[in-house]
Amino acid sequence: MDVNDITYSPPGEKQAEKDAALQQAQGVLRLMDLSCADDPAWSLQLLHAAAPTVERLSVRGIGEPHLHAVHAMPRLHRLYLECPQDAMRTVPPELGPLPEGHDGLRWLRAWSLPRGTLQSLLRAHAATLEELEMWVGSPGKKEWPFSCSDLHYLLGQCGLQRLRKLLLWRGNCSHSKCKEQLAALSQALPGTEIMCDKCHGVIYMESA
Repeated sequence: MDVNDITYSPPGEKQAEKDAALQQAQGVLRLMDLSCADDPAWSLQLLHAAAPTVERLSVRGIGEPHLHAVHAMPRLHRLYLECPQDAMRTVPPELGPLPEGHDGLRWLRAWSLPRGTLQSLLRAHAATLEELEMWVGSPGKKEWPFSCSDLHYLLGQCGLQRLRKLLLWRGNCSHSKCKEQLAALSQALPGTEIMCDKCHGVIYMESA
């Protein structure tokens, strides 16, 4: 199920299509291209409607209620999660352990989440997560996530037991600092294939 055609409409616009989507979301396995920023209330309703069955989800513009709704999805395996850069920064929400009986993520692409929120999300899915893609800079003086000097420590503290692939997406890449960062990550995450999109020529693919 793809809601790209209606998800950027403000409250009151395309309401008939939005109401229909709420009905269609019940029982779906895949929900794509949801943006929560333009109509937060409807997008939250849609997440709740899809929650019992959805296994693959692509969602942007999340606020804290949407984040908790996603965290409560019991069958979710693949997740593309994007947070506005200025959202949830004052008091970044932290997620608790997964409720009992939840499957846990296998694949995650995390874009612009606050550092503490990302770390709590990774800890919650540490027992199942196999592939992680994240937007983060190489070591430097900019704020998170545009640079990060201790990414090896951040991820090493998450207990990622099954992680086999880590892909770092960059805006710009300082190749010498990137090389140092990848080396530190290799020590912190033994057995994990670690790549930088700029250094390794990775082509971006949209879908979760």
